[in-house]
Amino acid sequence: MPNWAEGSLKLRGKKEDIARALKYMFCTADNVKIEEDLEIGWFELTTTAPYFYINGTRRAFIQNNKLSFWLDDDCLVIEINDFNQAWAVEPDDYQEISSKFDVDIKIFTSECGMEFTQEIEISKGEIIKNVCYKYDNYQWEVPFSNLGG
Repeated sequence: MPNWAEGSLKLRGKKEDIARALKYMFCTADNVKIEEDLEIGWFELTTTAPYFYINGTRRAFIQNNKLSFWLDDDCLVIEINDFNQAWAVEPDDYQEISSKFDVDIKIFTSECGMEFTQEIEISKGEIIKNVCYKYDNYQWEVPFSNLGG
């Protein structure tokens, strides 16, 4: 059984591109329902499963069964909490999403079992940052130090 890196995933881009990326990432099963009205900026995904698996990744998911967003700006940032990936985030998994849908992706995770945090940034399909930080005193130095594990 793996340890889990847990944290948040951010998307930055135009509202239409973010909506297309979200559909690709989360609508791989028949149990996902989409409600959207991009004229007013409303976008919502629900699933009957306890989580949303992230298409194209190795064991990554959002541990929630409902995701709601206001996509009401032409260029915006959305943050999705409850992000989990087995062991550590594999940035290569997210390059295609960034490139295909013209969105930037930023991921920050904590893994309290192995005591590291990981920060990833991908822009236009290119990995800009992929850094793992180790700590002398993980419990003291890291915010939300009980995440992951």
